[in-house]
Amino acid sequence: MSALDPDLAAYFASLGTLFPPLPADPTPLERRARYWALVGLGRTPLPSSVTMNDVQLDLASGKVGVRLFYGHDGADEPVPTIIYFHGGGWVVGDADTHTVTCARLAHEANALVVSVDYPLAPEAHWRTITDACFEAASAIAADRVAQDAGAPIALAGDSAGAHLAAVTALRARDEGNFHIALQALLYPTVAPDFDTPSYSEFAAGPGLTRTDMQWYWRHFAGDDQAANDYRIAPTRAASHAGLPPAYVVTAGRDPLRDEGRSYVRQLRGAGIEVAHDEFDSLPHGFLRMAKYSAATDAAIARLNRRIGELLRASRS
Repeated sequence: MSALDPDLAAYFASLGTLFPPLPADPTPLERRARYWALVGLGRTPLPSSVTMNDVQLDLASGKVGVRLFYGHDGADEPVPTIIYFHGGGWVVGDADTHTVTCARLAHEANALVVSVDYPLAPEAHWRTITDACFEAASAIAADRVAQDAGAPIALAGDSAGAHLAAVTALRARDEGNFHIALQALLYPTVAPDFDTPSYSEFAAGPGLTRTDMQWYWRHFAGDDQAANDYRIAPTRAASHAGLPPAYVVTAGRDPLRDEGRSYVRQLRGAGIEVAHDEFDSLPHGFLRMAKYSAATDAAIARLNRRIGELLRASRS
């Protein structure tokens, strides 16, 4: 197995001099403040070709903001649409923390990216969060189909956002109200299982720790973590047959690595076409670390382009 990318090893070493440790059981506000600080520290310029627009959706579960990123170069039509759910353990993050990620995806995938600013736990119940994501995706898809019926649509997300993308793909299959050409799951968390080999190997990070993930799952699902409900854990769906093709990205130095690998096997076992890339030397959360590492910057460019390529291939 590859060692941690040396540039990122230096980055993680520097964090100890920049930030004091969080309390043993931080509040959601403390987690959010730390995350916003880390994102701000690593922010890179937006691609100059990308334009943005904010819209509010009035959904059954409440009002949800979305941010549209237009990265299309006009070279081919119809324009692919990527509905994006941000990471942050269902508790932290928002459209602002993932603006660079989504703008770069729009540019490098040559697509329209719609970032969903869903309600956060623990203030919002997991049912409300998953309902809001599904309702937002339904509304976005209906609008895109009305404007261009030939435009392929992807669901995408990182970490907990990948969980929400996977849940939404299952609901779209079961409730049958819109077609998804691709689910792009970037270092996904898909079940509250903390006993995998990667959870043991990377229990102390780098970055994300097993204790962190236990905290996030507790704030998202609480006492419902064991419920036999795919909105809690997509792995618990009665069947994965009939889901859209998937592109799964895992990070080699990530506690979540093995559950991502396992979901690849589960999908393939159900006959789903799955492309899988693993970046051996990178940690969880590397999408916000391009500023610090050439290897990370190259990995992000590769996965963004691949999402665009897979979406366009779905039309053929």
